[in-house]
Amino acid sequence: MDENPFSVLKSDYDILYVYDYTSPEFPAFDFFKYKSVKLLSFSYGVYAGAIAKLPDDLKLDEKVAINGTLIPVDDTYGVPVKQFELTEKMDSQTVVKFRQRLFGGEKAAQHFDIFENHLPGRSAQSCTEELLGMKKYVPQIPAPKKTFDKVYVAKYDRCVPTRNQRNFWQKAGVNNAIELECGHFPFYNYKKLEDLL
Repeated sequence: MDENPFSVLKSDYDILYVYDYTSPEFPAFDFFKYKSVKLLSFSYGVYAGAIAKLPDDLKLDEKVAINGTLIPVDDTYGVPVKQFELTEKMDSQTVVKFRQRLFGGEKAAQHFDIFENHLPGRSAQSCTEELLGMKKYVPQIPAPKKTFDKVYVAKYDRCVPTRNQRNFWQKAGVNNAIELECGHFPFYNYKKLEDLL
């Protein structure tokens, strides 16, 4: 992803979009000019948000996980290994199938159309390079047992399978995950990103 698919959503917040996890290093950012900082993590971003090196004295006012786990690739707790390996070979043809898998539930077709009109500006090759980068560093950098204030799990998730998300969060002691009536990309069910906070 990048910020393009989210451009249809309104927000009263300044938003810092962090994406492209080819490397675990993220650029520095001055969070201290803000009175309140909230973390909204999505998909692989749940893991990335957990390992991000934030300033020690930065207090996050809220941490939300959406359709991801702290073990990004795993047959029981994340994206199944074979599915991940197929995604590594993404090209301009298969990326369309991947985008279709982002949506589920009653509004899947409608939300897919919105997404197709606000596509990420990234190539399939850049996404493949990102996955290959993650494949190298994820096994070396286990995510800390970071507590999220709120966890969402989509009922029809075909990217990070719903069952695997439930397995992970139950094992992590989160028994109050909120079920969403949608597929992996839930954002078009909302008018503002902060509706998920």
